[in-house]
Amino acid sequence: MSTATRSDGGSVFLQNVSWELYTQLRDDPERDRVRMTYQQGVLELMSPSGPHERINRILERLIGVWCEVHEIPMASFGSTTYRSERRRLGLEPDSCFYFENEAAVRGHEEIDLTIQPPPDLAIEVDISSSSTRRMSIYAGLGVPEVWRTDGEGLWMFHLDESGEYVEIAESQALARLRHDDLTSFLAKRLELDDTTLGRQFRERVLSGENK
Repeated sequence: MSTATRSDGGSVFLQNVSWELYTQLRDDPERDRVRMTYQQGVLELMSPSGPHERINRILERLIGVWCEVHEIPMASFGSTTYRSERRRLGLEPDSCFYFENEAAVRGHEEIDLTIQPPPDLAIEVDISSSSTRRMSIYAGLGVPEVWRTDGEGLWMFHLDESGEYVEIAESQALARLRHDDLTSFLAKRLELDDTTLGRQFRERVLSGENK
């Protein structure tokens, strides 16, 4: 097993890692706060930064407000580990949600992709590292929609019938929600407290500006 470090976000890459070693590392409670991305022998280790987590939490809050206003059932599974032994793939989204498939995971706190469906939406915050290589893992796990953001822009992607992600302007997981509805509020995170930001977003949604 060889190791390579990257200077563009603090990620560490381990080569030639077996599935058994990956699962052993991933299931070690002492490594709970380390994000791991595994793809056919390559293991990436990453610890999120402060800006990374701040952006992530703001998006979670905005999605929660949207679902409350539109009475959309939602189950948030945060950075739950999703993995497929058959495909030799595994990762933790920055955040993930069930909407259409919420009923399928209700009552479950552990997700087994051989039994339950993948999340309807996963979010990747590209601050500590780039999520480009993770897109093929999401596709392999069958996640229908992925959002990527750097805190300024936000890009939505939908998994098409060919198994490739295509960029979309409006979410399919949360109908009528556009990427620019969110970026304008992400930009306010350094000006407003979370409560005020959430309240202003709720007022905007209730006013019908997002419909």
